[in-house]
Amino acid sequence: MPAVKPGSNILVTGASGYIAAHITREFLEQGYNVRGTVRDDAKGEYLANLFKNAKGKFSYVIVREIAEEGAFDEAVKGMDGVAHVASPVTFVVKHLDDVAIPAVNGTVGILKSIQKNAPQVRRVVYTASSGSINGPGGPPTKYDERDWNKVDLETCDKLGSDAPGDSKYRASKVLAEKAFWKFLEDEKPAFDGVTIHPPMVYGPIIHQCDDPKKLNHSVDRIYPYVAGKMKQSDLPESGSNFTDVRDVALAEFRAMTMEEAGGNRFCVSNGPYSGNDVCIVLNREFPQLKDVPKGDTTPGYRDTLVAKSNVVDGSKATKILGIKYRTLDETMRDTATSLIQRFNI
Repeated sequence: MPAVKPGSNILVTGASGYIAAHITREFLEQGYNVRGTVRDDAKGEYLANLFKNAKGKFSYVIVREIAEEGAFDEAVKGMDGVAHVASPVTFVVKHLDDVAIPAVNGTVGILKSIQKNAPQVRRVVYTASSGSINGPGGPPTKYDERDWNKVDLETCDKLGSDAPGDSKYRASKVLAEKAFWKFLEDEKPAFDGVTIHPPMVYGPIIHQCDDPKKLNHSVDRIYPYVAGKMKQSDLPESGSNFTDVRDVALAEFRAMTMEEAGGNRFCVSNGPYSGNDVCIVLNREFPQLKDVPKGDTTPGYRDTLVAKSNVVDGSKATKILGIKYRTLDETMRDTATSLIQRFNI
């Protein structure tokens, strides 16, 4: 029996974001009704128009500050499952608490709201990050769901406000996820939980974004290649690990609906890539883009780079959730197509 049955009502927090918009679409196309939280009516109306012909019904509610106590009290009412995606993403903060407190409070706050106002909720799927699993340790290291990122917490503890912004962000993801699992362990609510851990996420843009300066952090890394702002000397440019946003959305759906997914962490990752890979795809698929670095196509060059890279292992999501990852070529092609069309490149 599915954990959350077909036709049920799903709350997606932060529904106007890059990943959350795809998650919303996945549930709607599978016949579930989705209530999305957004920060203003303009974002909500954009989504309502985007999803007006979907199989399921979309509606939205305003939640301006996710860290406020009781922020989700009304939003969770009548829901059967919750996909908690909303979380602060910033790398420019003075103190760890500036990003950690909103992340933790938003996560624990929605769990409290569910416990108090939505007794029918059976499962909460929390969009975490590979950053709570893998730290900035030297490659080549392989990470999976058994790992926790201790390095960034130690860095923030040691350096305080002088810690790098990305360390503060990753540390906040660790603290928020630990708070998620601790709530479930301590409170033993009627619902269970699943966490999804994507690395860098690419693929088509469907959310409201009319300016390249408003791109989310991951796609913003690809825009300079498409826009001709990178040089051959910038390569290979380590790109970390990647996954396709549509694969993340499907993983979220299956994590919500498959009974056996309960209580699990899932890395949704298709392995490492580099800026050199991006250039090779762009040159092959988009000959009209004249300022893309050529990249190195020497046989074996990519294998050499991969052998030196950290790897976030996404095989558990394949085994349990049945995720068959899109190829790097497909993901980068569709990311670039979306950028070209949206910004008239």
